[in-house]
Amino acid sequence: MDIVHNMTSGNVTYNQTTEDVPTNSDLVLKWTSFLIFLGIICSNIVVIVLLHIGDRKSRMGFFVANLAIADFSLGLLYVLPDTLFNRFNVPWNHHLCYISYVYISQVPFYVSTYAIVVISIDRAYVIVKPLAAASTGKHYRYGLALSAWVIGCIIAIPYGVQGRFIEKTGECIHELPSLGFVYFDLCTIIVIPVIVISICYILIIIKIRRRETYGLIKVKNNQPGVDVNRSIQMTAISKAKIKTIKLLLVVVFVYIICWAPITIDSFLLNIKCIESGTWSVVLYVLAPINSLANPLVFLIFNQKMFRRKNICSERR
Repeated sequence: MDIVHNMTSGNVTYNQTTEDVPTNSDLVLKWTSFLIFLGIICSNIVVIVLLHIGDRKSRMGFFVANLAIADFSLGLLYVLPDTLFNRFNVPWNHHLCYISYVYISQVPFYVSTYAIVVISIDRAYVIVKPLAAASTGKHYRYGLALSAWVIGCIIAIPYGVQGRFIEKTGECIHELPSLGFVYFDLCTIIVIPVIVISICYILIIIKIRRRETYGLIKVKNNQPGVDVNRSIQMTAISKAKIKTIKLLLVVVFVYIICWAPITIDSFLLNIKCIESGTWSVVLYVLAPINSLANPLVFLIFNQKMFRRKNICSERR
């Protein structure tokens, strides 16, 4: 996603710096970036530890852990170098630029993006094909989780090819060749993930509605001859539908609100509709908040997953 950080249009390269940003703004952005880094690392460690302690065998827990690891990697490999070298002005060197930043720092960003897509695909599979999903083993889980990492590694390759270290200025940049690459980045970051996630949750909602309409009829508990199991199952389905809709709205909204502004900004900069300035820097610094929000969203929507261990401890 470094297209929003270094962009080339013709012979002009846009490199993310804070030279034009006032001193006070520079200081605020510097420490904001550092706090975002700390938030990403700490919140994702909490999720990983809680999952390891309380819900290691859970299907959902496995994919949430995969996302948490991806977000943790993003904080460590993507946000930390940007904070140190572009905010605190620690000088780059040739080896550090090519080894850690040009390619490796870009991989976890895309992995984090497609780990969300993977979770959506798995949720759709579980609800639409419950019997088939129940019979799947470790190969399915690891294969699906691994696909996010493979996609991330592939999509980040152009950045590795286009990376360059400038000896005179000590800058580590990506020289992206054409506007077509901007469209490619827009599709891989926003368009494709949002479409896939939306399709998954639409399928979930349709499946739940069909179950309610054709298989389960809501009944009042005080009716004579009521089927209690059916009533409980109906209630569970209603709660699942509400939870699914909320989860869809929150996950998609958080992702779009974090990455769409800077992606659109980079696109407008490339077609020369706007000029780079403080606003672009602010958007770039705030975009990784998505990796801080992800663990919080899944903690909120899956509280039972993390309460189970505490309940067992209390009973003992």
